[in-house]
Amino acid sequence: MSEQRIRNYEVKCLLQLLETLINGDEIPKWNKQPEWGSLYKLSDYHGVANMIYYAVIGMEGEKLAPWKPKFEERFHQAVLAEERYSSAVPELLELMEEWKIHTVVLQEYRMRSYYPQQDMRALKCVRLLTEKGKEDKVSEVMAYLDYEKKESRTEGEAWYYKVPGVMAVIRSELPFTNKKMQKYFAIPVKSYEKEKDHRYIHTFIPEEYYIHIIGCAAENYARGSLDIRDMADLWLYYLKVYKDLDWKVINKELEYLKLEEFHMYLIQLAAYWFGGMVFPENDVVFDAMEKYILTKGVQGRKISATLLPLVKEVADFYKKDLRRKRREQILDWAFPHMDYMDTMFPSLHRMRWLLPVCWLLRLGRMGRQQAYLAAAKRIRKICRAWTAFWRPKAEAVRNAIDPKKEYVERKIRNFRRRSFGFAEDVRLELRKQMQKLKRKP
Repeated sequence: MSEQRIRNYEVKCLLQLLETLINGDEIPKWNKQPEWGSLYKLSDYHGVANMIYYAVIGMEGEKLAPWKPKFEERFHQAVLAEERYSSAVPELLELMEEWKIHTVVLQEYRMRSYYPQQDMRALKCVRLLTEKGKEDKVSEVMAYLDYEKKESRTEGEAWYYKVPGVMAVIRSELPFTNKKMQKYFAIPVKSYEKEKDHRYIHTFIPEEYYIHIIGCAAENYARGSLDIRDMADLWLYYLKVYKDLDWKVINKELEYLKLEEFHMYLIQLAAYWFGGMVFPENDVVFDAMEKYILTKGVQGRKISATLLPLVKEVADFYKKDLRRKRREQILDWAFPHMDYMDTMFPSLHRMRWLLPVCWLLRLGRMGRQQAYLAAAKRIRKICRAWTAFWRPKAEAVRNAIDPKKEYVERKIRNFRRRSFGFAEDVRLELRKQMQKLKRKP
């Protein structure tokens, strides 16, 4: 992939800073300073702003000055999160062990150990996979540790929060859209390898975990939620274990899941971003993937859908889900629950079997109302159309009539003036004649 592919200068600078931090190199010196506001927003959007603080801590500059405190704020948040989760997660796992709940710690918390410093991997939550059928027992464990259950925004997840800022997200199965991937990862939690000195806390073997990471990356990529932080996770884990992995097993499993090609391009893109490698033969594909990741699925979708059919599958899934929700909304609107209908039809308190009849009456009433509103709207539309049609013609008529009207009015005024003068002359003449008659003896 050539340097010209990254057209945004701030993106180029951000990736260079991350590359130097991951590899322990010197911070690059640029002839032109980036727009630090854009760089901060991009890094924060992709969850690596705290990591960039390690690079800018020794930098100075007028453009950087207003934004440096924001990087520092994200850094302090990551350090605090590291301290909190480092004490909270072992305590939680010990209680899971004590209560005999088979549990696996998922990606985010595990990835900390592969970074140069653990607090470089900012944590927003700890994700746990627990065995099915133990949801009530898990709730008891969380309540015992003073976790408060929160409303989950994601189906299949239970969210628990503990002051001063620890979030635990618990699932009983991994979320994959593709049925083959669902089936592949739907193995019982207790079948995973056990952690050392534990009977109920489990872990992944390296090959298994690598396939899990690629599967999650494919799912997030298809959903448009894969970000730079996830790419850094993948690259750092890859650097740590690639020499010891059984690649025959991994490639066979990825081929079965139809992720082999996607995995190859993803690793090469991570190598370009963080390893300084170049792959000019794949410029077009990498350009599309880069745009797709940086914009969270807004750009580069066409080539990405060709590269990973799961992208189209997820899009179709969301369309079906939206249609299903729309149907449910229409049914809820057309046939409300008894509690709502009671307020409109008090007779339902005594005769609940009349609910279907009341539904029909309500629909008829709403139909009449809609017909009235539609008729009123149509009449208003006709009036507006008539006004628009007649107004220019009325203006033309007025323009034609007004000059003649003024001429006629002027003639009338002159006629009245002359008539008034003639009448005055007649009155004066009559007065003179009367005076003459009075003088005669």
